Amino acid sequence: MKRLFLTTSAAALMMGVVACSGADTHTQTAETDTTAMTETATYDGEFDTENDVYGDATTETNMAEADRDDYVLTSGEFLTSELIGEEVMDSNGEEVGEVEDVMLASGTMEPMLIIRDGFAGDLHAVSFEQASIWFDEEGEPAARMDLTEEMLDDLQEFEQNGMNDYRLASELTGTNINLAFNDKDVRVTDLIMKTDGQAKYAVVSDGIVEAVTDKRFLIDPAKIMVAQGDSDGEIVIDLSEQEFNSALGFTADID
Repeated sequence: MKRLFLTTSAAALMMGVVACSGADTHTQTAETDTTAMTETATYDGEFDTENDVYGDATTETNMAEADRDDYVLTSGEFLTSELIGEEVMDSNGEEVGEVEDVMLASGTMEPMLIIRDGFAGDLHAVSFEQASIWFDEEGEPAARMDLTEEMLDDLQEFEQNGMNDYRLASELTGTNINLAFNDKDVRVTDLIMKTDGQAKYAVVSDGIVEAVTDKRFLIDPAKIMVAQGDSDGEIVIDLSEQEFNSALGFTADID
């Protein structure tokens, strides 16, 4: 049983995250006869004959236009969207619940699996030292605890401290985050994690591209942080334009 993320979480505040939204990006092809120019966007600046673009079109280029190397998941890596909602087995091999969420590492806090005990039961935080991620014959991730069901019941109940504090993978996923270098937004659509619970990449998408293609981009979660100064706690991606343009591509499974 798999679920799409519709909210976003808080562990990302400390460690970093990504977001991607439908920024109104533009591309425009210049022909010798400027009257035949493709009208894909309106530019305020003068035509730059040296760079063959209008105004600041270089920084306005649609993210999908960038020539990126495509990243492929390696052994021991998985998407959080593939793990959340999967069943959890206890140390006796009995099904005891399901993965409700993943708490991201932040500061001195280690990542945790948030496990729901039984059907509509309590939530408990289980460390990745107390549980292991394994992959079935189809390569899908699942969780197995080194705890019995009784030991799980004895753990302190997990309670969410408000909404959108970005500690949880599900809260971070679906969030629009501002790119510091151009003040545009991208949207986090998933996270690539390792079996020790560490987030390796945030998967982000241009809002326009997201709706019609499977193209995504990968951002270092550590680059996602709380905006400084006059801010209401917004999160931003602290990347330079060069860093963003060199980000790895990723092909999402949108079936």
